Amino acid sequence: MKALVIRQPKDMSICDAPKPELRDGEALIKVKYIGICGTDIHVYNGHHPTAVFPLIPGHEFVGELAEIKGEGAESFEIGDMVVAQEVLACGRCDACAKGEDNVCEHLKIIGVHADGGFAEYVRVKTKKMYRIPKSIDLKRAALIEPLAVAVHDVRMSDLKVSESVLIVGGGPIGLLIGCVAQAAGAGRIVVSEVVESRRKLAEQFGFATVNPLDEDFDTKLLAANGGKHFDVSFEAAGVPSAITTCVDYTKNTGTIVQIAMTKGPYPVDTGKLFAKELRVQGVRIHNQYAFACATNMVAMGMLDDKLDALISKVFPFDEVADAFAYAETCKDAFKVLVKITD
Repeated sequence: MKALVIRQPKDMSICDAPKPELRDGEALIKVKYIGICGTDIHVYNGHHPTAVFPLIPGHEFVGELAEIKGEGAESFEIGDMVVAQEVLACGRCDACAKGEDNVCEHLKIIGVHADGGFAEYVRVKTKKMYRIPKSIDLKRAALIEPLAVAVHDVRMSDLKVSESVLIVGGGPIGLLIGCVAQAAGAGRIVVSEVVESRRKLAEQFGFATVNPLDEDFDTKLLAANGGKHFDVSFEAAGVPSAITTCVDYTKNTGTIVQIAMTKGPYPVDTGKLFAKELRVQGVRIHNQYAFACATNMVAMGMLDDKLDALISKVFPFDEVADAFAYAETCKDAFKVLVKITD
């Protein structure tokens, strides 16, 4: 099969690779579309600490069921359109026993520790695979995985109906968090973001926006929430000032959800955490339940217009190197997709 192989950091090309062979409980998906994630770019640049080379990257894929073997095969038909959660968990540790496969003690990820979806075929666990209606635009379905991240983040926040939300960082995950929070009945949703194009899209989605570089940022941020601090804040920017904003502007007894991966420790004012009785909730990827929820949301057409707006550009497979460069360098890009097969 044709596949994108990263041999070592900054060395990738399309080449011939063996078509995966299935074991019991596995399925083979003929990939139609795949999204480029920040993780893929980190892997390519050699910044992912546990990535294994040589590697076929990619975990945001949708495609056609080509082959299935063993347990679970009775639930699918060859030709079904499917997506699959990328989490490969042991199923035996304490986290897995509680349904928290995303923090499995022996966690592996398709596209990081096992070959992923930048290929004509990808091998997945049948129990992690979900059928989607054939009537769905497959480009939207390629966003199910990042949507699952947002679903997990909002669920972990314990957001209640009508509560206010601050999202620091208006990239794809930040905006998807806003979409999920909106669907969950949030009240005011405010996005703090430096890039103008991201603020404009956030406003298009119905969110208020502020620019943290403005001199009167503090005044504008409080004004956007009726002069009040926020019930829940999401740190999705990955810079030290973002967590400071969350600590400063989350209300007493409120919740901060830490999403972004950081290069080093954050300077957090623990005195304010103490004085305000703030709950800081870490989140990692998404569990299988969140992935199933995201699949249902897309299948029901709940976010069609917003998902369409998040797709910045679609590249053919032969131009995948250009797609990676565009996703990494274009500040106005949100989700970049690659069409693998017809």
